[in-house]
Amino acid sequence: MLMYGWMKFVEVAPERYDWAVKVMTFGRLDRIKDRVAALIQPGEQVLDIGCGTGTLAVRCLRKGAHVTGLDSSAFMLEQAQKNAAAAQLEDRLALVRDSVTQLGKHFRDEQFDVIVSTIALGEFPREYLDYVLRDSKRLLRPGGKLIIADEVWPEGFVFRLLYRLVMALFWIPQFLLLRRVFFPI
Repeated sequence: MLMYGWMKFVEVAPERYDWAVKVMTFGRLDRIKDRVAALIQPGEQVLDIGCGTGTLAVRCLRKGAHVTGLDSSAFMLEQAQKNAAAAQLEDRLALVRDSVTQLGKHFRDEQFDVIVSTIALGEFPREYLDYVLRDSKRLLRPGGKLIIADEVWPEGFVFRLLYRLVMALFWIPQFLLLRRVFFPI
C-alpha cells in the first residue's frame, strides 16, 4: 500500500501518527471515522481491529459504546490509552496487544455488536483477510455489523492506471525501507 511505508515510519512515534495520517489523507480519514462512529449506538460492544492510536475508539466511546481495541503495536496502544484518558473515557476501553490472527484467543463467539477497522486490513497479507472476515462473523452477535474502511483500488480505467503509476513510483523506496510491498485490498 502507498500509505504503509509512511505509516510504519510514524508508528514508532505515535504522538505524531495522527497528524501524519491527517496530512496524508487531507483530513478525509477523520471524516470517514466520524461516519463510522455515527453508526454506533450507546451500550454497544465494539471491537476495533487495528485500533492504532484509538481515534476511532474514542469516537465510539463518545457515542456511549464499550470498545475493545486490538493492535500489535505497544506504542500505538499506549497512545490509544492516553487519548481515551484525555477524553475521560478510559473506563469503557479495553486494549489487547496481539495479532489479528489471534482473535479466537481473546474473544468469545457473539461477543460484539459491531466490529470496525479503518486503514488496517490492507496492511495484512491477503491470506489473513479470509481469516479476519470468517472470525469476525463468529465474533458478531446476530444482526451485528462489520464496518471496514480501507484503501481500495480506484474504479475506472484512467484512475486505476494513474494509481498504478503512482504505486510503481513508491514501490522501490517502500521495498528498500521495509523489504516488502503492500497493495490495496
